[in-house]
Amino acid sequence: MFARSPRLASILAAPALTVALASTVALPSTALAQPSPMPTGGPPAGEEEPKPAGVAEAAPKAATLMATTPAVPARRDTRKKYDVVRLDGYLRGRGDWFKNLNLGFADDPAFGGAPFAQPLTCRATPATAVTGCDDTITSSNLRLRLEPRFELSNTMAVHTQIDLLDNVVMGSTPDGSAPFGAFGGGGTVPPLAGGNSDRNSIVVRRAWGEVATALALIKFGRMPDHFGLGIVANSGRRADSDYATWETLWMPGAEANVGGANDTSMDLDSDYGDTVDRLMISAEVPGTALRAAAAYDYPATGLTTGQTDAAVGASQPWDLDDTDDVSQWMLAVAKMDAPADFQEQMDRGDLALNFAGRLTYRSQDLDYDASGFTTGGAADPDAFVRRGVSQYIGDAWVKLGYKKVLFEAEVAGAVGSVDSVSDIVPGTGEGGAHQVDIRTLGAVARVHTTAFDDKLGYGLELGLATGDDADNAVEGRTHLRNASFTPAANDHSMSRFVFDPDYKVDLILFRELIGAVSNAFYVRPRMSYKLTKSITFRAQNVTSAAMKTVSTPGNDTFWGTEFDGDLGYDSGGFHMGLAYGVLFPLAAMDHPDSIDGATDPEFPFGTNNQNAGVSGNAHTFQFRLGVEF
Repeated sequence: MFARSPRLASILAAPALTVALASTVALPSTALAQPSPMPTGGPPAGEEEPKPAGVAEAAPKAATLMATTPAVPARRDTRKKYDVVRLDGYLRGRGDWFKNLNLGFADDPAFGGAPFAQPLTCRATPATAVTGCDDTITSSNLRLRLEPRFELSNTMAVHTQIDLLDNVVMGSTPDGSAPFGAFGGGGTVPPLAGGNSDRNSIVVRRAWGEVATALALIKFGRMPDHFGLGIVANSGRRADSDYATWETLWMPGAEANVGGANDTSMDLDSDYGDTVDRLMISAEVPGTALRAAAAYDYPATGLTTGQTDAAVGASQPWDLDDTDDVSQWMLAVAKMDAPADFQEQMDRGDLALNFAGRLTYRSQDLDYDASGFTTGGAADPDAFVRRGVSQYIGDAWVKLGYKKVLFEAEVAGAVGSVDSVSDIVPGTGEGGAHQVDIRTLGAVARVHTTAFDDKLGYGLELGLATGDDADNAVEGRTHLRNASFTPAANDHSMSRFVFDPDYKVDLILFRELIGAVSNAFYVRPRMSYKLTKSITFRAQNVTSAAMKTVSTPGNDTFWGTEFDGDLGYDSGGFHMGLAYGVLFPLAAMDHPDSIDGATDPEFPFGTNNQNAGVSGNAHTFQFRLGVEF
């Protein structure tokens, strides 16, 4: 029998002996060898515990272990395709209450328009009006953002960003049709672009890969773009702009080891976010503390076979021509610490300095006039027009910290030319071409400090963005979506600088009435106070003036002054807040019935159109809920 074999008995006893010895022999631990900042209840470091008196026990004999049998690898079709799948994202809901954001003016283009849309009942004629005019608008919207990340190894990852019900207006897709759908109580149905909504239920925004090699980090795909404070390139992804720059240019993965406990929370109030089709390589500059990055972007390629040839179907589409492509190159150099490491230097009382520069070159030879093109139709080889774009966009950022004082600044500008915009704006230049020079400038500088055990924070921000002489097509509609970015027939320059709309300054003027900081200089003092660990109160004032007064509705200097307050609760990924803002518009937002020196006595807002006068105050309440994961 097997049990009577001495050799077999010793073999069967070996594993049991090994387990018994492992339970009695104290093995050294790497973690215990490291010093701990907290008391452990044992003797001071470097001293041994006194041994009890008596005869020492005999050391156990070492067991003879069996050789390890090599593991057979799994079949190729059953191996795990990835090591880690991470899912980040958030669910947010926002409610807005707007009062008099049209500033008391009629939103009628025949009357000169208003900076914000009026309620429909206010624009109804007396013959068809069925109710009184109320100058308030309330609305709520929802977004679920998912960011699945597939970490194939320590050096490879694939990222995606997908929005579900992206900013869908709650109640905008009822289950039923007018006029009795609302009475049926059928709830809601999914939004369908071109059907019951202006958007789809699911929007895939980004997909990009990251591969870290021994020499460089390679990124490719449709990815977020961010630099500095975010006045030019703003990914709309992170609440901390420094971390957004760090992860966008340098480090693989949103949770990369960047030192310390970095703030990787998401920007739950972003509505835009810059995305770029890019191939990028970044690496450390040998012998220095600098990092460098180079990228080629694909801003626009013109028509593709996917638009013109329905027979292409599921096959690979391609670009129809190279000469109408917009090409873009980007170079960046930075000395940049991880945000937590930078803060640690400040806490030690050291002078912390980070800086970065980025240069982008954009060019286009020909443009394609697609005004008569319809999807599935044939491309016209005679629809090319001469464009000749050559543009340099420079962007510089600096961050300086000492003890409790933090200073940050970003300066950006564009210099270039366009050979011809005569197909858009008739010109009188040589050969009928309308040549345009590009000269724009934008800047932000801010300083911040804390007091009372860092519970009180306060600071000052200054911002500037150059403007243009051209009015919006409808003077009273001040939002940038109504602006013309091409010069007039007698103008040969483009000088309008526009901040990225995700660089948020206030609640009403730049956010809702203008759309972003442009043609403005503003002063922004602000403060915050931590009432508890989770509850923070914030307040600010934004006073702004126009850089080019001729392009304001009132042909005057000051846009207005705004006061904003916010009470927010943040704990464990749950966010809730209530904000209030009031705007006191000044002369630049007024609608004068005449302008000194104007040849037209009714320009721009005549007295006979019931839309001239002094602008009224605007108010808003904004409520938010969010869950971040």
